[in-house]
Amino acid sequence: MSNSEGQVQDIPKQVPGRVLALRFKKIIQTFVTTDFNGEEQETYQFEKKRDEQGQPTSQDAEFYTFTGSKIMIDQAMNDFTREDLPVPTIIQQVRGKDGKEYTKFT
Repeated sequence: MSNSEGQVQDIPKQVPGRVLALRFKKIIQTFVTTDFNGEEQETYQFEKKRDEQGQPTSQDAEFYTFTGSKIMIDQAMNDFTREDLPVPTIIQQVRGKDGKEYTKFT
């Protein structure tokens, strides 16, 4: 390939690593209730889609993101099967002993 001065230069081809695509909802509030058996259950209030005027609608908003997290990719490859997907799950942020923050499926 030629650069801006017309000189030929070699550009090494970079192959991207694996990436995991995630579709998610943002939890605004968590409610804990007790059912008839005395067991606690969590329910969630999610962020809502907005209309053209910016007003919330009755539908939950969905968002998409991508991650190259080795931990999450390994969990997705080993802990889920294609038949499981898509599967509702919770992603947790944890702080490692080195002080860095990591994410993983819980």
